[in-house]
Amino acid sequence: MVVTGSRIRRPDLESASPVAVVDAQQIQSQGIVNTQDLLQKLPQVGIPGLSRTNSNFLTSGNGVATINLRNLGDSRTLVLVNGRRFVPGVVGTSIVDVNNIPADFVERIEVVTGGASAIYGSDAIAGVVNYVLKTDMQGITARAQYGLTSRGDNPNYTASITGGTKFGSDGQGSIILNGTYSKDLGLLSNKRAISAQDCSAAGCGPQSYSSYPAQGRFQFTNANGASSNAGGYASNLFTFNPDNSVVTGFPTGYGFNRNAVRRISTPIERYLAAGAAQYKFSDAVTAFLEGTYAKTKSSSQIEALALDSGLDVGAGYAIDNPYIPASIRQQIIARNSDGIASNDVTSIAFRRRQNEVFSRSNTNSRDTFRIAGGFRGDISPKWQYEVSGVYGQLKDNTRSQDIDITKYANALDAVTDATGTIVCRDPAARAAGCAPINLFGYNTASAAASTYVQSDVPRSVAIKNTQFVANASLSGSLLTLPYGDVKVAFGGEYRREKSSENWDALTNAGLNSGNQTPDTVGQFNVKEAFGEIDIPLLKDLPFVNSLSLQGAARYSDYSTIGTVFSWNAGGEYSPVRGLRFRGNYAVANRAPNIGELFSSASETFPSVQDPCDGVTAASTGTYANACRQIPAIAAAVRNGGTFQYTLADIQSINGFDGGNRNLTEEKAKTITLGAVIAPDQIRGFSLTVDYFNIKLDNAIGIVPRATSIQQCLLTSQPQFCNNVIRYDNTGYIRTVNAQNINISDTKTSGIDVNLRYGRALGLITDDRLDLSVLYTHTISYKSQSDPAAPVNSGVGNLEFGGVFRDKVNATASYSAGPFSVNWTATYLSPMVDTVRDEFAEYADSIDLAPEIAAHNEIKARIYHDVQLRARVGEESKQMEMFFGVTNLFDRKPPKLEDSVFYGTITGTTTAADIYDPIGRRFYVGAQLRF
Repeated sequence: MVVTGSRIRRPDLESASPVAVVDAQQIQSQGIVNTQDLLQKLPQVGIPGLSRTNSNFLTSGNGVATINLRNLGDSRTLVLVNGRRFVPGVVGTSIVDVNNIPADFVERIEVVTGGASAIYGSDAIAGVVNYVLKTDMQGITARAQYGLTSRGDNPNYTASITGGTKFGSDGQGSIILNGTYSKDLGLLSNKRAISAQDCSAAGCGPQSYSSYPAQGRFQFTNANGASSNAGGYASNLFTFNPDNSVVTGFPTGYGFNRNAVRRISTPIERYLAAGAAQYKFSDAVTAFLEGTYAKTKSSSQIEALALDSGLDVGAGYAIDNPYIPASIRQQIIARNSDGIASNDVTSIAFRRRQNEVFSRSNTNSRDTFRIAGGFRGDISPKWQYEVSGVYGQLKDNTRSQDIDITKYANALDAVTDATGTIVCRDPAARAAGCAPINLFGYNTASAAASTYVQSDVPRSVAIKNTQFVANASLSGSLLTLPYGDVKVAFGGEYRREKSSENWDALTNAGLNSGNQTPDTVGQFNVKEAFGEIDIPLLKDLPFVNSLSLQGAARYSDYSTIGTVFSWNAGGEYSPVRGLRFRGNYAVANRAPNIGELFSSASETFPSVQDPCDGVTAASTGTYANACRQIPAIAAAVRNGGTFQYTLADIQSINGFDGGNRNLTEEKAKTITLGAVIAPDQIRGFSLTVDYFNIKLDNAIGIVPRATSIQQCLLTSQPQFCNNVIRYDNTGYIRTVNAQNINISDTKTSGIDVNLRYGRALGLITDDRLDLSVLYTHTISYKSQSDPAAPVNSGVGNLEFGGVFRDKVNATASYSAGPFSVNWTATYLSPMVDTVRDEFAEYADSIDLAPEIAAHNEIKARIYHDVQLRARVGEESKQMEMFFGVTNLFDRKPPKLEDSVFYGTITGTTTAADIYDPIGRRFYVGAQLRF
């Protein structure tokens, strides 16, 4: 058989690379609906970049499910289907959305960790996850499943039907089809005590509610835009009671509890169809075809927009606005007539939630299809070929309501006309349908005003990814040596990828509530040649049961970055039957993706500080001498001068974020050393132990603007100085960019253990016990974002990687006749949220060290899942019923206050993509075969 990690045929446990295999029986015995849920339990798999519990706040991609091997990033994990690429599910990347792969159509999932770029090309730095789909089936299998939590919420439904048959005079043709429907209704944050209320450094509850309330928080301002504070803070600020009576000041408890409307997990609805067919014309020609289609719907739910009059619409309410409450109007008149100019009020600034005005929660609709086909066969008894093509396309549309900033400003500026009607002040705006908006209190904005300020075109983004791959390969025995055949595989591949992200016109122009965002379109193609060899050196000798060498290489020519070379070399040594040692060294590469290369630069005006600000000729310190090396600064401080910014100088500093077409490939060096123990004396037993060491260099990242400014002065290195542009004549900073560059490094090492044991116990007729243990001990995980940054350790630390020191997934299955029980346990070792020395000082400064600092230590957790299954009838006509419990003992997630801890997912008050935020869940179902 062909096992992931090589194109040369060999038995499972004789693979040159460590392979973890999850088969269809394991998927069924754990009630898996989405394969991400199963793979996340594997110790090789790290925190997902996207899942239904960490994507609620995204502007697109809600509910996307991705895989992250070794915590090196989803973009460095290559997901394949039947050994071939699958169209990306995230704009501008190679990241696959595994929502699109129906669980009931999967025969097995093979996970290979370590650099596999020589075999499969770019993106396989961390490894490969290969979905092997079913290709041969006789009959029909239908399955239905329903799930609910022990608290009676988060219901989910699944129905699936799979059918197949053989045809032709000798059964040389086969076809298999699957249709799946699943729906998960998601879970609101207020359904769990841990996340029911807003949290901050001050704890959870009213003291941490948002200062952007539904009824508004209003403040007097003067002609300079500053607070008009004469008479005291309390009289300068006001809000409203639930009956819309005026409240002086802004008392605790009058804020907005955002977690009351947020979600822990996003709802997802999926319609899936998949099929595979093949027809064997002869030993030399077999035609095959496979296809998948997925319609996925999801949505976010977040709090209404927090609108700030000064930041978002440029001005607050004029003091002649007729909506101003009478008591507030009297205060303004008194202030403006007391003869104290500093006490005058010229406008009313506000912060207000836009609850009744519009919803910024979005809806997603994704359509993904992929078709792959080709021919394979035997050229001779020792040679085989395959020619294939793959085409895939994703269309992702995200929509939400939004406001038009220009219209909103018009609606805020209201007056009373001659008839006593409140209207918009601007005649042109009135003619265009302007309706004045009243924000003073709860639910005061009229339906007409809310409709008017909404943008004519909803905030939307249309994403399209396309992929085409053509591959031809030849494999077989090159020549015969005394101890066996030299096996080779070689071929060529062409791949073309294109991705586009098209935003609505207001978003492009920056005239709605979000940041100005340009469209992005990019594409690339790559031509590749690859080869692999397996050389048997010795066999069946004393102390040498077998000895062989393996190697692979791939030469790639990208239209974007030029040529790249990946390779690996290794060997296997078996001193006696049942014991085998293996080792491999790989040099893997990842070419920059479309988003990293072609994302359009978007302008921003960052808040930055120049260390040269305030420097004089006599200044000392780390930066002073470096600053005086800049000619314009040296001229400014000559003769006793001071190099100093004005507020206008600081505010004029701009910068650009986005892609960089000068990026080069990332490079990784991987070492794996291991042993495979499968003695004949213990039938059904196998044990693999493998050491891995991965060093990722030249990784793509972004240097923080402050770091670029500081390190340019101290080191003059181009990776920093290229980001900082100063005016030649003044020395002031003009631009500080934060674009993608090849800058960061990551190193990780550890030990993988894979134990399998299965046997018939003989206690009763037809009984069997199967055990599986997957265990990863991570020795080290260190990352450095740039050469000037500290080297951070992510082992046992959420802040710098969230890598568990020890992670174990153990499964025990016992079957006896028509009954079976499956027990799965997942162990996660202790973790801390942050190990920064200043954490305790920070917590003390806000009087929360005892309560919050205690949450920093996260204890080990074990999650238990169990399933009971019974079947009736013969295999060809059989009904199975099953009942299962996930998180059997209702293990609670750790409490991590939102604004203090790094691992927190907004709205969950925990690391919801690592720990189970939902709790005990029951499911029941039935499966019918006929």
